[in-house]
Amino acid sequence: MQTVKKKLVELAIAPTERVILQAPRAVLASVPAGAVDFGTLVLLVKYAGWNAVAAAVVSYLVGGVVQYTLCAVWVFPHAPKNTVIGFTAFSILSLVGLGITGATMSVLHGMIGIHYAAAKLVALALAFCWNFLSRRYLIFRSPRVW
Repeated sequence: MQTVKKKLVELAIAPTERVILQAPRAVLASVPAGAVDFGTLVLLVKYAGWNAVAAAVVSYLVGGVVQYTLCAVWVFPHAPKNTVIGFTAFSILSLVGLGITGATMSVLHGMIGIHYAAAKLVALALAFCWNFLSRRYLIFRSPRVW
């Protein structure tokens, strides 16, 4: 019984090589990161009077800090040994996700007129796909991948 319990805890807590566990963990890690991102967006637009596209860019970056931390300690087992280099690479790759976010917000909210919150949800989903794949294969990759 102790072995089963230990294995379950290990599967739930320890970073893993298995994509079948990494993908849902990345989704779960995206929840608090997305909440920080979305909350920052609403605060900047509704209470600070910011333009929705500019606020989406800033909120995306704030959520990125939460996302990196969760990826490094829970989702992927091979975090870069040098945190500064790892976070720098993470941030550079996140610029593509930021571009996806900005373009999506510009098109859906700026051009089409969809409410900024709905546009942001679409942007989050699209950016997630890029972010997961780039992080898995470029930053938190297993030495066996190469």
